Amino acid sequence: MYFSVTLACCQTALNKLVISILIYYKTKAEDILFTKKMSTMALFNRLLIGIDFTNTDKHILEHTAALCRYNQPQKVYFVHINDNLDLPEEVRKELYGDVEPYDEYLKKEMAKTVAESFPEHEQFECEFMVVEGSLLPQMLHWAKIKEVDLAVLGRKSSKGSGIFLTRFARRATCSVLIVPEHSNNHIDSILVCNDFSVNSELSMQKALEFAVANPETTIYSQNIYTVPVGYHKTGKSFEEFARIMKKHAIKRYQEFCKRIDFGEKTMVTPIFSLDKHNDTATLVKNTAESLQAKLIIIGSKGRTFAASIFLGSFAERMINKQNEAPLLVVKRKDETLGIMEAIKNL
Repeated sequence: MYFSVTLACCQTALNKLVISILIYYKTKAEDILFTKKMSTMALFNRLLIGIDFTNTDKHILEHTAALCRYNQPQKVYFVHINDNLDLPEEVRKELYGDVEPYDEYLKKEMAKTVAESFPEHEQFECEFMVVEGSLLPQMLHWAKIKEVDLAVLGRKSSKGSGIFLTRFARRATCSVLIVPEHSNNHIDSILVCNDFSVNSELSMQKALEFAVANPETTIYSQNIYTVPVGYHKTGKSFEEFARIMKKHAIKRYQEFCKRIDFGEKTMVTPIFSLDKHNDTATLVKNTAESLQAKLIIIGSKGRTFAASIFLGSFAERMINKQNEAPLLVVKRKDETLGIMEAIKNL
């Protein structure tokens, strides 16, 4: 018995080691290929738009309309998740004066809602979906089944609205655009959170694609640096070591720029911010407010591909804190799907 348990534990550990090695070498090869092909990538081809028949829908649809004007997606899915579609006939008559199935009624109402705030939707291939079930698992399910590139979801000002958004962004394989109530859909200034990783390259590429569509767009690249613990052993003061860290950040930004095709007209303003209080999310939020940024773009996690399949603590804090400008969490969908399937099979 003891031998069997030990053998099983060893097998599990071996499986994890093999996956780690595969991820490492997959990362090295794909990061190189990914960087080379980024300039020819489309923005988002398949969109999933969450509709819940609240005031937030208007803002979501206005941002979706702006996104579609220059992105030209192949397919747009409008989905409403309802925990119970089995209403008695008398309730249906009281609610909407008819006996047609509740899901068909909701689908018609969704079409009306979309037409009011996104009249150009008829120019694109659209599908309206009314699904019964729990919100999170159904949204994750359909995002995967429909091979969605971007999910557009609303953020309400009420407490607790960020819980679903955080969980969805954490587990979804697609990028996620979170639209707060009353946010401005005229995107003329973008703040890109930049740690000089491959994911940051993708985030910058998305910002540049916005700028191509709207030449008046201003892009800011914010890198947040810190002073490492133990700096005092060097004999330098906090301020002196902070200047050293900023110098390294500037050098890395210059190297980062060599890997990006900014085009002839697009200007990117770099910002280097010292995080003194270990609160990067608040620092980014305050920077966005001071710049009046209309969109914030962040990578799903950071420096390596293996890390980017999971939502980092910084991204989660941004989702919970950011309630002014829309937040775009960028993920590399195809690679994320492959690794997630490998992990499930362990």
